[in-house]
Amino acid sequence: MTEGKYKVITALLAFIAVLVIGTLGISLLEGWQLFDSLWFTLISLTTTGYGDMVPQTVAGRVFSLILLAVGIGIFFYAASIAINMLVERQFMQLMDRNHVQKKIDLLQDHIIVCGAGRVGSHVASMLRAENVSYVMVDHDTEIVSQREAEGELIIQGDATQDEILCQLGLLRAKGIVCALAEDAYNLYITLSARSANPGLKIVARAERTETIDKLKKAGANKIVTPTLLAGTQMAMAILKPLAVDLIDTLYTPHRKELVLEEYFVEDGSSLAGQEVGNIFANIPQITVAAIIREDGFITPVRGSQNLLVNDTLVLLGAKKDLEQFESLINR
Repeated sequence: MTEGKYKVITALLAFIAVLVIGTLGISLLEGWQLFDSLWFTLISLTTTGYGDMVPQTVAGRVFSLILLAVGIGIFFYAASIAINMLVERQFMQLMDRNHVQKKIDLLQDHIIVCGAGRVGSHVASMLRAENVSYVMVDHDTEIVSQREAEGELIIQGDATQDEILCQLGLLRAKGIVCALAEDAYNLYITLSARSANPGLKIVARAERTETIDKLKKAGANKIVTPTLLAGTQMAMAILKPLAVDLIDTLYTPHRKELVLEEYFVEDGSSLAGQEVGNIFANIPQITVAAIIREDGFITPVRGSQNLLVNDTLVLLGAKKDLEQFESLINR
């Protein structure tokens, strides 16, 4: 129990004790009924003082003076503690928000995850496993508190509001994941994000298939329909279980036997103009699964295939081998 709570409980118990003693004492000295005595004691301690009931005996008046002196002091002491705790709590919340905002302001090329529920939390776990910087936002106080307890960088707010997206560093972000349960909200966020940051990569969740075309027109780069994906995966698990096991291996964060990675060939990159066979001659463990060129796929990839600027390599291999490849091309 914290010191503040201990003080409040102590003051509350003391006030109740004075209220009980005052009620019994006035009833005994003045001969009043218990309810009348309780009424008189309560309005006296709260300094209301209607004056409808006044002790008639000297003993009753003396007792009332002592009661008022002790009881009013306890009452205002308890009230002051409660007010101080409320102000302190609001101050600490403000400090926490400022601390979180300072962390967000330091982010660069990060991912914004809109929605911290089941889908959003899985997105965050994948990003965390890949050491990608991200920030979350959700309107639900309980969910935000839970994610904060888990150590997530998260704020409470409405992701459909432009000021909240700006607060999350939309203009500095690399991408945004619209993982809210309502398609309309995801569509609105997609429109706002694309308008504010034309180069942003947007992945949106769609619960209804008729929303997919709308999200594409709004500017989403990728639309994911959880129900369709779940149905497809369940069917494939029955028909082609080994293939599903392979896919699970590629996309499960804690399993690093094989992973998929993408490498973009920028202008001036040492990879541009080279043949694939020459590039991976010293790292045969890596498989070039595909080359993405102008939104099309080149697969299978032959060793004589030349890489061009703006190509994206899709590589399959062990994490350590892919890290070795990355270190070689970054020399």
